[in-house]
Amino acid sequence: MRFSLILALALAVTCASAWRANHPFYAQQYTRVAGARGLYVDETGDLLAISTQSSSIRVIYDRANGEVANEVLVNGSGLSLNHGISYNNGFLYASSSSTVYRWPYTPGQRTPVTAQAQTVIRGIPTGGHGTRTMVFDAQGRLYVSVGSGSNIDSNSDRARIRRFSSLSNLPLEFTTGEVFADGLRNEVGLGFNLDGVLYGVENGADQLNRADLGGDIHNGNPAEEMNRFDQAPGQHYGYPYCFSTYDLRNYEGGTQFAWPTFMNDGVHTDAFCKNVANNRPPALAMPAHTAPLGIDFFAGQNCDAPLTGAFPCSMIGDAAVAFHGSWNSDNKVGYKVALVPFNKATKEPTGELIDVIFEENLSSCSSCFRPV
Repeated sequence: MRFSLILALALAVTCASAWRANHPFYAQQYTRVAGARGLYVDETGDLLAISTQSSSIRVIYDRANGEVANEVLVNGSGLSLNHGISYNNGFLYASSSSTVYRWPYTPGQRTPVTAQAQTVIRGIPTGGHGTRTMVFDAQGRLYVSVGSGSNIDSNSDRARIRRFSSLSNLPLEFTTGEVFADGLRNEVGLGFNLDGVLYGVENGADQLNRADLGGDIHNGNPAEEMNRFDQAPGQHYGYPYCFSTYDLRNYEGGTQFAWPTFMNDGVHTDAFCKNVANNRPPALAMPAHTAPLGIDFFAGQNCDAPLTGAFPCSMIGDAAVAFHGSWNSDNKVGYKVALVPFNKATKEPTGELIDVIFEENLSSCSSCFRPV
């Protein structure tokens, strides 16, 4: 249920785009949400969506008569809700660029929440990348991702995932959270695989130019990254000192190099970046500037049930990634949802990206299909 609905609502962000589904997949517009960003499907199957335009959370579900209901569940007026949404243990969570809030919520509830927002985490640094993605693990721990303050910061003090193991004595200061993973430029998409391992998709930096590697190599580099967080907390994943290649002559995708700003500082050299003790390389290097904003793993809900429209059981453990679309590329790239198959034995990505839904006409992208 959750996996298929995420693909469906991604279409709601467009009006006149020329998107289509790649055979054998099928897609149609489910509903429209102005400024749709974060999505969450509760355990009853109701779809909850952040509307950035109205700073609200909407509940979307199928009525008995076949109509699609699309109603305000949480009125977040004045809170500037802009991306993150999650649920845990009787509370619905959403974020602004500076704060995580929560409200009492029962899955399947369709009447408006009347309780005032409770501040959960405050003091998140603002400016720069403003999304604050949130996920809970099976132990009820909350993970919050914050991106960089600029294209290339001077250090990684801000660009991290923090983990909060206890949500008592609220509100919590953001800096009290454990640094779960460091050196992540903009890890907008977070999702757990079926083994409970957290993965993230990262938006790489712009305007890459290194004279010794060919000068202006920004069109194909750095790679957008899929990162796997299966090591001890606090590991560093490279930003801002290192980058991963995607399309660089004579080098395989995912090769690690030093970012030009730091390569001659006596510490953050190419050799430094190639040492996994300093810099954890990505699980998968993905095309540059495609802007991955969401990742979700298919758990096999109703698989191989043709009348439900569910995905096949052969896709269990595979991931869907939403590529929002490029800015720093001479040719527009992204604007699609792609399937990332995983090897069932090694549980590593195979390296393929299979288009599920994509924008056909990239010549004018004022109304392009831009999934989240």
